[in-house]
Amino acid sequence: MKLFVKNLTHVDLSYFDAERGVVGESWHTDIVLEGKLNDESMICDFSIVKKMIKKWLDDHIDHCLAIPTEHPLVSLVKYDERTHFKFAGTNGKQLDCIAPHQAFSLLPLKAITPNDAATWVESQILELLPAELSSVSIKFYPEKIDGAAYHYTHGLKKHDGNCQRIAHGHRSTIEIYKDGTRSLELEKDWALLWQDIYLGTTEDVIDVEEIDGHRFTQFSYVSNQGQFDLSINENVVYLIDSDTTVELLAEHIATVLAEEHTGHQIEVHAFEGIGKGAIASKYTL
Repeated sequence: MKLFVKNLTHVDLSYFDAERGVVGESWHTDIVLEGKLNDESMICDFSIVKKMIKKWLDDHIDHCLAIPTEHPLVSLVKYDERTHFKFAGTNGKQLDCIAPHQAFSLLPLKAITPNDAATWVESQILELLPAELSSVSIKFYPEKIDGAAYHYTHGLKKHDGNCQRIAHGHRSTIEIYKDGTRSLELEKDWALLWQDIYLGTTEDVIDVEEIDGHRFTQFSYVSNQGQFDLSINENVVYLIDSDTTVELLAEHIATVLAEEHTGHQIEVHAFEGIGKGAIASKYTL
């Protein structure tokens, strides 16, 4: 017998890809549980198992930077309280991040895909589940988005929860209205601008370093979980003069577009991952 849960939770994370760099992602999560019926004519107490799986995902992959540790150009060093991840690729592509251990999810893979990540999760959680369960299946998959979408990575140093981690992210759609009419053209333009982007706060920049003709923006801040440091190619960084909460991202987009389209009312619905976000409206004479 099998039990299933569609869309148990959403997993928001960033993962490292050797071609694209750091990619913000949001995945739906489905589960299937298999086992024999117990004395209550049930496979298991569904409510307990759902909570167990969701907690494991929250603790081990959600709002983390997922690293494919088997990639030949990935380097990892663990110190007492922090992990140092470094990727030195071709054509000046480089990423260097030092953060508390829990900010990373280390997957024994050469590349991170939804299917391979799900298989890894299955191998980690089966022994934690009730003995009467013979197998568990996990499925990660992105939201179906018909319009524009972009992948972004950021960190929110003032956040009390895991959003404070310097490299976690989302895959998000966006809706932009000009004088009450939705503009697919503006949505597409903004999605292209922020495709596979790192959204940083200006005050967190401590230096811009040039190495072998390539420039790298260096970020650093201290939050409740510890110190976070990140060095990333300047050409994938977009800086704003505020925190990168979804509320302020919506405000930023609306302000920029209102200044570019004076005399028109601009309303932006900025999403943060799946099914949630913020709305901002601006009008510039």
